[in-house]
Formats: sequence, structure tokens, C-alpha cells
Amino acid sequence: MNQFKIFVPFLALMFLSFSGCKKEDKTFGPLDTPAVPTIEITILGQDTEHPNGDGSGNIILKVVSDKAISYKVDFGDGKPVKINTSNVFNYSYALPTGDNVLTITVSALGKAGSISTNIKQVTIYRAFDPNPELVSMLTGTGTKKWRVDKDEPGNLGVGPADGLTEDWWSAAPNEKAGLGIYDDIYTFTQSTLTFTHTTNNDLFGKKEYLVDFDPSLTGTGDYTLTGPTAASYTEKFGYDGGPNKEEYITFSNKGHLGMYLGVHKYQVVSRTNNKMYLKCLQAPGAWFVKIIAVP
Repeated sequence: MNQFKIFVPFLALMFLSFSGCKKEDKTFGPLDTPAVPTIEITILGQDTEHPNGDGSGNIILKVVSDKAISYKVDFGDGKPVKINTSNVFNYSYALPTGDNVLTITVSALGKAGSISTNIKQVTIYRAFDPNPELVSMLTGTGTKKWRVDKDEPGNLGVGPADGLTEDWWSAAPNEKAGLGIYDDIYTFTQSTLTFTHTTNNDLFGKKEYLVDFDPSLTGTGDYTLTGPTAASYTEKFGYDGGPNKEEYITFSNKGHLGMYLGVHKYQVVSRTNNKMYLKCLQAPGAWFVKIIAVP
């Protein structure tokens, strides 16, 4: 009888132990796709007199999407996308002078990779008053042509991002002959702020960035793109400045000077009336190009 009294509580304890060992629930719960995001854009300085902003290029973007756990925004300027759990993004555009039409793509991300996307087009005004000497040097009496200064040592080069010289590699005169860079002509027209790149149907650059011209490309490294995808093009250019009176030449889309590195903003390191030494930032540091005016 005493043994029975001991056995009953033991059975009860065993029952409770097994009943507590429920199978762990490893499911995500309902995998509701986020609602199509609504996009609210506030352009800084926007009013009736300045419908596209005050020229700073600064915006505040707010996203609303039920069931979203994070948000991904492509601001349409070629820069890396922004991903955040916050639904408010403060963003500063570095755009060419004038009105710039941009397509912003917003994705609401949910559980297990579910996603909803929306796009919105916005026009943003960018203001900058360049040094008149820079304008005169770049565009002459209204239109001026340039090319890579192929006969000059260091016509292309690479150096530290915080430096102003090509300390890591410097091209010898005509080192890249026949690769589709030395025959390019860059034409700047001030009245319309247009840049025409005469390519002769070949472009030299890094393959991983030339996908901007030909999305079918794969791989990396120096590459010459030829044919219709390397055709001449025309787009907007502009000017910008830095906190220490740096001067920059900017492009709206694919515009570039020298090797194509997916970069569209060039610092003027030095200039004379007919020569420029330019720097752009791209990993692993800074890339340099020398250009010269042509008749």
C-alpha cells in the first residue's frame, strides 16, 4: 500500500513532464505580404515660388505599409540603396544644377522574404553658383571639347582616397592605346548644361560598372565595351562645391571622364585654360584622369 502511495505521485510527475515537452513551434506565423507602400516626399524649401525645393537637394521620405518589418529605398541617383527598419528617411542628393527628375523605388519587406514595391517620380531642384572662371575654362565661349591627355604621363592613375596624386599607379603616355578611351571626345555646352560624349562605339572602364551601359555583362576588371551599347550619348552636367572651396563637375546619369567607374562626380584638382587634372572616388581609393582641350 505504501508502495502504491509513492507510485501515484510519481506517475503524476511523469505526466506533467511529458505534457510540458511540447514540440517547439518553428513556424513564422501568418506570412502576410506587406501592403503596397505609400510614399510621402517632402522636398526641403518647397513652396509656391520654389515648387521643386530650395536647391539644397534635401528631402524627407516617409513610407507607410501594413505588415512591413523593414524598408528598402532606391533614391534613383545611382547610389547604393538604403535599408532601415524606420519608415522615415532623410536624404541629401548631390545632383547637377537645375531640375532633376528622379524615380524613387520603395520596397516594403515582410516575413520570410515577402515584399511589396511602389515607385514615385519626383523633380528636385539643385542650385549651385560655380566659379565663373571654372565655367569659362570648361565651356569656353559656350561650347568646348576635351579628351584624355594621352601623351601626358599619369593620364590615368590611382591613389589614396584622401590624396591628390596617383601614388599607387600611374599610366605611361599612350599606355591604354587601342582600348577605346583615347579616341573619346567630351563636349560641354553651357547654355543648355549638356554634355555629349562621343564614344566612337567603344568605352573603356571596369566591367562591373559598365553594366550601366550593357546589363548583360558579367565579371570584373578592365574591359572595352564595343558596339551599340557603347554608343555616343548626351545628358545634363552641372557644378558643385565643397566646404574648402573644392570644385566639382557632376553628371546626371552615365556621364564620366576617363575610365568608366560608375562615378558621376569629379573634383577639379587643378586646371589651366586648356588642361584639367580630375579626381573621383571609387574603391580602392581615388582615380585620376588628365584631360586636354581640343579644337
